[in-house]
Amino acid sequence: MELRQLRHFVAVVDTSNLSRAAERVAISQPALTRSIKNLEDLLGVLLLDRKPRGVVPTEAGISLYHHAKMVLNDCARLTTDVRAFKRGLAGTVQVGIGAMFSTHIVDSVAIDMARQHPGVSMVITQGFFEDLLRELLDGRLDLIFANFPPVAVPAELIIEPLCTVTSSVVAGAKHPVLKRRKIDKSHLVDQRWAVADQAHAQDFHEQFFAADGLPAPRAIVRTNSLPLMISLLMSGEFLMTMPEQMIARELSAGTVRRLTMDGSAIERKAGIIYRSQTQLRPAIQQFLELLRLVCAQSKVSAASR
Repeated sequence: MELRQLRHFVAVVDTSNLSRAAERVAISQPALTRSIKNLEDLLGVLLLDRKPRGVVPTEAGISLYHHAKMVLNDCARLTTDVRAFKRGLAGTVQVGIGAMFSTHIVDSVAIDMARQHPGVSMVITQGFFEDLLRELLDGRLDLIFANFPPVAVPAELIIEPLCTVTSSVVAGAKHPVLKRRKIDKSHLVDQRWAVADQAHAQDFHEQFFAADGLPAPRAIVRTNSLPLMISLLMSGEFLMTMPEQMIARELSAGTVRRLTMDGSAIERKAGIIYRSQTQLRPAIQQFLELLRLVCAQSKVSAASR
């Protein structure tokens, strides 16, 4: 099996069209068709189904596609790192992070990494968990540092908890629900909510109310934009569940307030996720060690306050 065959196959699956795939990899369509046929003969399975509206992968093709993406991304990373060593560098670390960690923990790690290992380049991508997980499985990321969702992750991943994140139900200071002397979950069902547009966030939102036998609120704005969620919160018309580190300034200033009620504080583990089948390069190991150190220092600092 050759890398060019994997590139050809991935291009076909990505475009669902032989002609467009041939253009992408800069070969003729007959040559691309032969390459795919040779790959199928080598593996002894049918990889693609020709449909009236395009080409789709078979079940075996889907499996190969995921492995091929990982191999091709790893090869691209290898080329970049080897060329970097020629210039006296020590490679690149591709890190995916949850939004709350960009100014909490990861900023300190990035500063320390730059000071201690100036030859290491870092690419740090902020995103929601499901999106980051796909990039990790495809080999586009070396590791993720984020909250752990209340769902199982693929068995080929290593999960290493490093800290605990506390989230609370919060409202802008002008939200009418704050006028109540006592608040319970039943008062929140008819309120407007802002929820991250991710499967695990929506499941968690529904479970939060189902635990008390209540229906989930129907007036919801789902979005993958964190700034929009914060803006909706500050309007005084929406509620949301938010890690306290992300709104520490607003809580301190009084522009955002926690809703005090039973079961409103939610604790979740956070930490590192990376692929178990990958030999960790020195640059990744260095980044991981700094993450562990900064998280440990954060625990000590929190305990002393």
